[in-house]
Parts: sequence; structure tokens; C-alpha cells
Amino acid sequence: MNGAPLPERHDSHPDTRGGDPTSLADAPWQRFVVLGDSGARSRGSSRKCSGSGPWADQVAEALRSPRPDLAYLNLSRADHSAAQVRAKQLAKALAFRGDLAAVVAGGREALREPFDVDATEAELHRIVGALRDSGADVITLGLYGPSLSAPVAAERGSGPQQRLRLLAERTRALALRHGAFHVDMVRERDGRRTDVGDAAVAAAVIRRLVAHLDVTQAA
Repeated sequence: MNGAPLPERHDSHPDTRGGDPTSLADAPWQRFVVLGDSGARSRGSSRKCSGSGPWADQVAEALRSPRPDLAYLNLSRADHSAAQVRAKQLAKALAFRGDLAAVVAGGREALREPFDVDATEAELHRIVGALRDSGADVITLGLYGPSLSAPVAAERGSGPQQRLRLLAERTRALALRHGAFHVDMVRERDGRRTDVGDAAVAAAVIRRLVAHLDVTQAA
């Protein structure tokens, strides 16, 4: 479903209330693939997913509501850097021929020093660009929370948070350049960071997809 980039593809402050999977009744996606690090980690790629499981599983479950034969593959590895996601996951994702892909990478590097944000952005560019060139719609997440909440919350306002914020800004800009869907799961409240869990991430991603469908169907 890869077409010209649409301005509605950026959602920096999504509502984190529950999404309505029935709104995906007209969703065209048939093959959903996930790449990344611990922020995209799943319990697996089984056909049945728990509604309380990892956010990617919940999104797959919502997509299967109107399309039970949806193929779902989660390639993410908690210990993979963005460079390893490109080197070890991208080819498998392209071979899977997904028409919807989610990419969550770079957080592992941002939590450590030294952090080369330019190198990480370059890897994300290669990953997202290749997926878009293959014809897939792509979702990126910024400061995605579920797996990183604990270590970052412990050092709120410190170096790791600042590096994650920089990564989120670069990821958002990169997504816009590639015409990808970007969801930023962190809000600013009194200058402090607020993280959310898997259910809220899944709901925000679902709403992002629904918003895209609403725009394309109205065009």
C-alpha cells in the first residue's frame, strides 16, 4: 500500500486510550512484520495472541479481526543494535514480503555512551528506506516505553533520557522523509517524561493506522 507520503502520517502526541480494532475492518494489510530491539520484542509469532501481550502481538490480533489469515512475523531481538537489525533482520523481513512493517531500533545504543546518533540514524534510514522501497507501509515508534521505561525512569532527566529524546527526534524526521507512520509514545507533563505500556502503545498504533485509512478512503 505504498503511495505518496501523506502529511497525516506523523502523530507526535497520540491519545493513549483504548483503540477500536473494529475500525480496521477495511484494512488492506495482509502481511505484518516487526523488526527491532527490546522495544519491539514479542512472545512469538503464533496465530493467536493475548490481548494483554506485547504491543506488536496486540496490533497483529487487531489486524486479524477483519483478516483472520493475516501473516505475522516478529523478528526483533532484545540484544540487537540498529546495525544488527539491518544486518540480521532486514533481509528476512524483505523475504517475508510484508505490506506493513514496524521498526523499533536504536534504543539499545541510546542507553549507552558513547552514542553515535548519526550512525544510528543512517542504519534506520537503510532499514526504513528498504522496506518502503519494497512497497510496505512502515510504522516507527519514538521513545517507545515498554521495555525501556524502568532503566530510563531511574535516570529521569539524565544522559540516557536526553539521548533517547534525540533518537526520537531523528526517528520522527526520518519517518516523515520516507512517508512512514510515526508514533511518539511519550508526553511532556511539567517537564517530566511519562512512559506507557504495551496496551497503550498498541492502541496508539491502531489509531494511527485507522487515521491513515480514514484519510486514504476520503481522498
